[in-house]
Amino acid sequence: MEKLLKYLGLIFASALLSACGVIECVDSQFEREPVNINGESLFEITFSNGELKSHAIKCEKYYDSMCAERGNSWRIREVGKSGEHKRSYLPIPSESGSSYELELPNCEKIIRLNSQITMKDIAIVWNKDASKTESTELGKVTSWLGKSYHYVSSENGVHNFKYGGYRDVPLEELKLEFTLKLNGKTIE
Repeated sequence: MEKLLKYLGLIFASALLSACGVIECVDSQFEREPVNINGESLFEITFSNGELKSHAIKCEKYYDSMCAERGNSWRIREVGKSGEHKRSYLPIPSESGSSYELELPNCEKIIRLNSQITMKDIAIVWNKDASKTESTELGKVTSWLGKSYHYVSSENGVHNFKYGGYRDVPLEELKLEFTLKLNGKTIE
């Protein structure tokens, strides 16, 4: 009886709210188990000092639902991540103590490109967990303090990445020497 009242209340509230559709709200109340996608993507990075790091990505389909007009649908994410845009990172050793990390592609990209990943699909992130929150007259605003360096080119195993170079953001270049493999095949 309690469950029936809950659903009736949900349907009634949904009908009164213009931003929520009844179907989406009712649909979001039914949990669906994620479905594993066969296969695994093994990323291996070897640095110039011989150090090797690896990370295996396993993907799954999950039902992304909420009481909203945007609709509910099946999406793809990495097993253990909360959503499709969450990514995995491999730390890059640095003598200077900087916290650079190699950002791996998400599951959607890996599956869409059928594991034909290139260096253009790779980014280097600095200080990824740093943020600051400020109070303004409109409320609290949180800003990410990290930087994302995008791939530019490679020469003799040295990969060039850049950040900025537009408007008032100065151009920063980053050169790193490493070999990156996906399932045993070198990514170029």
